[in-house]
Amino acid sequence: MADRTTFRFPGYDQNPFAERKCLLSLLAAYSRQWNPRNLEAPWYEAWSQILANLVASHPSLSVAPQPYLWYDPTSEPHTTPGLPHLLSTHDEQNDSDDDVQDDVGNTTLDSIDSISVPSHRNRSRIPDLAITRRVSFLRSDNDSQIMFLDRRITYVGFPLLAELKPSGARSRDVSTSLINAIKPMYLAREELFKQGYHLLQMYPHQQSVVLLAISGFWWSYFIYHRAFMESHYDSSPIERDDEEEDGEEDLERDTRLPVQNGIHTALSQDLLDSNETPNEVLQQHLYGFPLTALRGNIPQDVSFHTVLPEGEVRLAPPGLWSDFLLYGTAPSNQVLSLILDRLHSVVHVHYNGSMG
Repeated sequence: MADRTTFRFPGYDQNPFAERKCLLSLLAAYSRQWNPRNLEAPWYEAWSQILANLVASHPSLSVAPQPYLWYDPTSEPHTTPGLPHLLSTHDEQNDSDDDVQDDVGNTTLDSIDSISVPSHRNRSRIPDLAITRRVSFLRSDNDSQIMFLDRRITYVGFPLLAELKPSGARSRDVSTSLINAIKPMYLAREELFKQGYHLLQMYPHQQSVVLLAISGFWWSYFIYHRAFMESHYDSSPIERDDEEEDGEEDLERDTRLPVQNGIHTALSQDLLDSNETPNEVLQQHLYGFPLTALRGNIPQDVSFHTVLPEGEVRLAPPGLWSDFLLYGTAPSNQVLSLILDRLHSVVHVHYNGSMG
């Protein structure tokens, strides 16, 4: 459909079993029998598959679990490859330029500290998941007997970072489920801001990154832009990690986090106030439940993301958290298709590295 409510992941079309595998992973993570302590780790499998199926049609995009966003602030930051190195998804050019750095790296003794176990202050620099973009070249002088070493990686970018939290107390009631996801969602957002800050320090040429905060089936997104970082932080937010260590298990909302943008709240309220049966049938089709089910004790600054109407099918502007999205619903399909569009531009041949 033109409104993208029935968007299917490219991976689902490429592999007839991918959608079922993803569903089973979600159900196992949610299960009281197979995840009795409601731990975070079982959700990694499900969301890794979701993101992998989203970017399945791009060879240079992949999902990385817990990538180590390390860099030495005293050394040269990462730089984007020159224009001849910015390739399309086919990446079929030869490594013929002299300015491409050797991919072996520093293996001398003075690099030992860089591979040691990270301190607590560095933990927030390890997102749970990331979508990476890798630029590669065929070596012009390959002397390796291992056949796949005829290609070298010249650049690794991060257009998307994701932080996962458990689902909150499990409930079959959608309103209660949303309420229970609020606290872990806010904690994920706080950690993502630190990771986004660190990433843009690593890559001075990068101007923005997509942040995904996830709690079980619920998720929201934020376009973290360099202008937002520079206007909100006089110093690194990571410096506050040690102070917050004791309170990390308390999922109360952090007051430094901006409230959700309330986008499409009016549309949601119009549907909530409607008693017309056709609307309820449509809502059941789009969301799996009538929007009247969301009445209750939901905080005023928390909104469920409804379907983007015609003419407004676009991502939220940078600097604003989206409303809460429920995976598998029509609004979630719309937004994931828009995020994929953004990722399409990342692998474009003329892309300059500003989005990872």
